[in-house]
Amino acid sequence: MRGTFVVARDDKAKPRSSSGGGLASMIGPLLKIASTAAAARGLRDAAVGARNRLLLGLAAGAGGAVALFCFSRAALTLLENRMDPAEAWAVLGAFYGVLGGVFYYFAANTRRARRAT
Repeated sequence: MRGTFVVARDDKAKPRSSSGGGLASMIGPLLKIASTAAAARGLRDAAVGARNRLLLGLAAGAGGAVALFCFSRAALTLLENRMDPAEAWAVLGAFYGVLGGVFYYFAANTRRARRAT
């Protein structure tokens, strides 16, 4: 019998169960891939949202600083026309001192209210 190949049945081989093979063994890895992609998409969306909030905060802070400088300079120019430059600086300094005190007062009250609850 030259050139023939005979395969015998292996009695030790385990029979396949219906739950372990076929379609279920193909769907499992696909579900893992889909769930991983969904989780990655959620993380990516969260990172984009955090980045956008950070950039918006930075832009608002920079805009506020520029506006504060411009309004301060305009107020100082108007005050210097009516009074001595040193008096104008004193009035502007007092204004910002009072404004800072008001902000501190509201921030402290908000903090105390949070601790009380």
